Amino acid sequence: MLLLYVTVAWVLFGGSSSDVTPEEKCYGSSLTLPFSYTPPVFNGQLYFTPSKGGSRTLLMDKGEAKHPRLKVRFGSLKFTDLTERDEGTFSISSNNDRRNNVIDLTIKDCADKVLYFYGERYSTTVPREAEFLEFIPLHSVDQSKILWNRTDPQTNNGGRERFKRNVWEIRNLNQADMGHYNIRAKDNTLLSRILLEVREFKRDYTTKVNERLLILNRPNIPPWTVAFTPEGEKENQTLMHEGKLLRNYNLGTFTGRMVAVHNGIEIDPVESTDNGTFEFRDQQGYLVQTVHVLVNPEQFATIVYVGIAVGIIVAVIVCCCCVRKCCCKKSSSKRADSAPQTAAAPAVYYHNTNPPAGPSYSAAPALDHSSHYSGNARVSSERTTISLEPSRYNPVNIDVNPPHPEVAPLGGQGVDPAPLLGSDCLSSDPGPRFELKGVHSAPPLSSGSTFCDVYTSDKLNFLL
Repeated sequence: MLLLYVTVAWVLFGGSSSDVTPEEKCYGSSLTLPFSYTPPVFNGQLYFTPSKGGSRTLLMDKGEAKHPRLKVRFGSLKFTDLTERDEGTFSISSNNDRRNNVIDLTIKDCADKVLYFYGERYSTTVPREAEFLEFIPLHSVDQSKILWNRTDPQTNNGGRERFKRNVWEIRNLNQADMGHYNIRAKDNTLLSRILLEVREFKRDYTTKVNERLLILNRPNIPPWTVAFTPEGEKENQTLMHEGKLLRNYNLGTFTGRMVAVHNGIEIDPVESTDNGTFEFRDQQGYLVQTVHVLVNPEQFATIVYVGIAVGIIVAVIVCCCCVRKCCCKKSSSKRADSAPQTAAAPAVYYHNTNPPAGPSYSAAPALDHSSHYSGNARVSSERTTISLEPSRYNPVNIDVNPPHPEVAPLGGQGVDPAPLLGSDCLSSDPGPRFELKGVHSAPPLSSGSTFCDVYTSDKLNFLL
């Protein structure tokens, strides 16, 4: 007992605003206050101050309830059927009028959320213990309405709503039907709570400039109103009112391009300014559908731009190639004019018993076309003449000189001098030559030839 009096004294005199207990409750539930604030332990005043503005309300005084939803029992204190208006602070005071805040209450919306579209039908099953169905429009807490009451059959069939075989339904939904639907028992206890949301239909159209665009509205919709909001702007423009298209001078950019068709509108041809959103509304102004139109740029313009860019690139490449080719031709001509004429080396014939793997030729100095082969011609008085008498051939006089010091050995059988045919072929060359006696025919090469043949034979090695 002493502990009880100490607790009560602390609550009444020792508490402060810093001892506030936060509480969160769902809509329609109940708040049970702590035992220390219940009679007969607590015999003071209980107040409530709403957090959204309003005057302070006395809920209980000396154990007696001053509010219809406050239930006072022995050892129990409960505040029932909580709503958004019950969000605030509960405080107590003693006889000396000193108030202390004890509970800070927050109301949560724990309703089941359901989503439907314009024109659809919503239905729900009503439990047997239900007494009435309450509707609270969205964002309008103070405008509740009884849609159905078990004891009042006249409320069961009201326009679009009806109750049949424990099923309540509403047809042709629109945005006016959005809100909370509370089913309560006879004692006002909340049995179920539903948040209904009604949305408009949404469509997206992608088109091109100069094409034809047909925008259809939802079927079975009474005469509608159409408004257009250009992309990036906030103000809209009315194009159709209650099913009738406005006159051309009121259509703005759609003048001469828009006509009304069955369940829709037609735009022909499409222009780039048609980017934006079209809103279709019914006669009450409720939104039926929104259509977002995206107009792609004209394809021809894109091709032209690409073609111009490609043409410029090709022209630059061709110009660069032409300039480079001209420069190369000029430099080649200059090099050809300044390059010296090089004499070709005489061809060399190998007449060995074991010839090399392949023929080897070297260029010789140009022939003197004014001279012919002479059997008795001599190059120098210092040369030695050797007379050979081979069978079946005419006698041959051979003039032999020592091998030229710069002549490299050829073949694999020793150093062979390079004999020369013709007295006038290499008249300025001091190397060894061979002259044929009794042969007075022209050389095998034509008179226009600039080469002489050098004949090498192993049969003349004994002369060395």
